[in-house]
Amino acid sequence: MLVGFSVSNYKSFKEGQKISFEASKITRHKAHVAVNQKKRILKSGLIFGANAGGKSNLVKAIRFSREIILNGLDKVNLSKSYFRIDPDMYKQPGIFEYRIVVGESEYSYGIAISYSDKTILSEWLIRIDNLGKEIYLFNREVDENNISHSESEIEYSSMDEKYKMNFYLEGFSEDMSEAYKRKSILSDIALRANEKTGIFAEIRKVYEWFENIIILFPNSKYNGLNEVAADRSKKLFFSSIMGYFDTGIESVEGESQQMDFDKVLNSIPREDAEKIKIDISNAANEHPIMFKIDEQVFELRKDENGNIVYNKLLLNHGNAEDMFDYNDESDGTKRLFDLIPLFYENRKVSLILIDEIDRSLHTNLTRKFLELFYEVVAEKECQIIATTHDSNLLDLELLRQDEIWFVERQEDHSSKVFSLNRFKERFDKKIDKEYLIGRYGAIPVFDDNFTLEEIYEE
Repeated sequence: MLVGFSVSNYKSFKEGQKISFEASKITRHKAHVAVNQKKRILKSGLIFGANAGGKSNLVKAIRFSREIILNGLDKVNLSKSYFRIDPDMYKQPGIFEYRIVVGESEYSYGIAISYSDKTILSEWLIRIDNLGKEIYLFNREVDENNISHSESEIEYSSMDEKYKMNFYLEGFSEDMSEAYKRKSILSDIALRANEKTGIFAEIRKVYEWFENIIILFPNSKYNGLNEVAADRSKKLFFSSIMGYFDTGIESVEGESQQMDFDKVLNSIPREDAEKIKIDISNAANEHPIMFKIDEQVFELRKDENGNIVYNKLLLNHGNAEDMFDYNDESDGTKRLFDLIPLFYENRKVSLILIDEIDRSLHTNLTRKFLELFYEVVAEKECQIIATTHDSNLLDLELLRQDEIWFVERQEDHSSKVFSLNRFKERFDKKIDKEYLIGRYGAIPVFDDNFTLEEIYEE
């Protein structure tokens, strides 16, 4: 679980900003708190703020750093990711640090990158015991002479384990290759070591925690809709949830349809299209194959007549003789199709981030979605962190004070992150109204002297 995250010199974040999910002493909404080894961690956090305040950049900072951790600097765009309002920040490091709990252990993992040199400057993984004692599983840094050093201070279970760790860390020291300068130690060890116990298994679990993060942006699409059409239990699940949210959909159905390749491949040269059709036809002779079109994944197979077919999702709005396609639905219903899989695909331990959770959704529906989420994760160590403009969610009957965060743009155009907890509000306070009148900040500030007449006169 995520205990805290901090970021500096990334997009609108100039100085270090931190968000924490360590629960305070508030006693309300106990089901919103997971207790792990005496540490109380919140299962949710909602982030409010004005447009262009930096809310989305907080989610993007996690996506950006996660991509570096898992796949290296070559997989991200560094050119416009620093705090560009101040050009000197191009020469300053971007720093991302996570405080996490994986299993029964707590860790601090961080990484610092150079935008100008396109290299990783430092990286560390620290195990923190119940008494707060810190032990470096590994630590990597570049000194003033631009020489990299990597080390570990763990107690090894065997000489083989020690030799192996030294071998891995040697690759990130002194005569390091250009490729090693741009990838993380965490991913290198996790993907090369296959031990089931010991330090390497521990490092692998931390790596898998980052792998399992789910991040949804407003344009993110669930690519398994056609898989739903072929799965009876998933169709029933979607049907129930769609009915619960009053979408007008009575049932989610599916049928086998022939793939119209001429329509699908009409945007590419005919010769290339024919080659793709032949390749797919030959492959489907042996087993079903996956084919992606416009973010949707199709499982293609051959029927008894030799035709390439797939499962198509159909939606019953009350007339089973004339059902609707997914593309016939409203933006709000489509958004639900992207969000609902979080319920049935939810793993035992996962972090879910949603940018603009209220996008295209009625305020009552967004609230019900969150209430349903709390029910689903009642016995699980799962978290949801979401940005929103919906001030109706600022309700202490729904959320704890420490689950509410604000992001506000400062005079220098940098973003500042702070918690509602700093205002010491009572549990019965109507905080939505207080927010809209500016008590907490993080709202749009308009120029009262602005008039359209002045523009027209000019």
